[in-house]
Amino acid sequence: MTTGYADYREKWRLQRRRMRMRRAPLVALGVLLLVGVGLLSRREHRPQLGAVAWVEEGEARGLPRIDLGQGALVVAWEYGSVTACSAATGTPLWPAPFDRARQFDGPPAVGRDQVILGASDGYVRCVDLKSGQPVWGFDAAAAVRSTPLLAGDRVLVGADDGRLYCLSLADGSLVWTHPSVDRADRGAILGGAALDEGVVVCGSCEGEAFGLDLSTGRLRWVVPFDGPVIAQVTAVGGLAYVAAENGDVRCLKMQTGEAVWRKRLPSLTRQPVVVLGHRAFLLASNGTVHCVEAGSGRDLWTRRTRGRPTTAAVGDERRLYVGLSEGLIEALSVESGRTLWRWRAGAKPLGKLLLDERHLYCGTAAGRVLAVRVNRSG
Repeated sequence: MTTGYADYREKWRLQRRRMRMRRAPLVALGVLLLVGVGLLSRREHRPQLGAVAWVEEGEARGLPRIDLGQGALVVAWEYGSVTACSAATGTPLWPAPFDRARQFDGPPAVGRDQVILGASDGYVRCVDLKSGQPVWGFDAAAAVRSTPLLAGDRVLVGADDGRLYCLSLADGSLVWTHPSVDRADRGAILGGAALDEGVVVCGSCEGEAFGLDLSTGRLRWVVPFDGPVIAQVTAVGGLAYVAAENGDVRCLKMQTGEAVWRKRLPSLTRQPVVVLGHRAFLLASNGTVHCVEAGSGRDLWTRRTRGRPTTAAVGDERRLYVGLSEGLIEALSVESGRTLWRWRAGAKPLGKLLLDERHLYCGTAAGRVLAVRVNRSG
């Protein structure tokens, strides 16, 4: 029996149908992959090397410590010089006309018209924000490595002698100090104080946090910790968030020091707690970020970053940014902790990250200050 031409046509028609049916799932999968890639590419602006708005080089001046205010970025360089530049363009505004400080180990504090600087030579200095000219100086007689706090017409700064100094912003005169009596073996104050509801809260290497009345310096309360408190205290909504180096993190009432909640992280904590809305973010030295409810301490999520945190974190309503030991800046979703992007800074970021509407600012271990464009609306 011979096979006719019509039989061959039918055979090939059936074979093509079977091939189309086999390809259909692969085509559908390819379409889904393309759609997924498109959605992922639209979800987030990812900074690239070309997105660096400006760079300030200062390798010969040591490590940079930065602060931001009134459209200016002020840099206290490790080896004793101070500069200011436009935050938008990096255009130099002034170098401070003094170069006498032995060393700047802490960041400056930028106010409306003044910049406050503490140095290892024991002096607290105030310079004019517009010109960089010195306004006044105060001799604390001990190295000042903590972050100054501007509180209205006063300046609060801790020193290596374990005392918190309250100074007049106008002329640098001493208003009060706590404790009033010096003691040789008292632990240093390395982290900055925080202010809310007229109460100043500060931690020390003595292994305690204490609350003081801003107007008089009167001691309201003391809370002992199991380890030194070297991170800056965070104060929001009548609550103080204090992180001890051994991983003991507590939320305390500003007025009384009463504990609202307490967490014990599995590794050291050297960075301050960051509060964004109803969330608080705790950074551990093993590279984990813990997100909890700010008011209750209830766990929301925990994520592991690509390295150890080497900067204080900063964030907005959508993202948390943190500098890492691997020379990266990582952006996490505040909602889920998912990594949105990573950007290589070229060297280990140090100190503080700062954020405004257009840029993310950081200093690095290579003696550079970077302004990186970020899309906060995208």
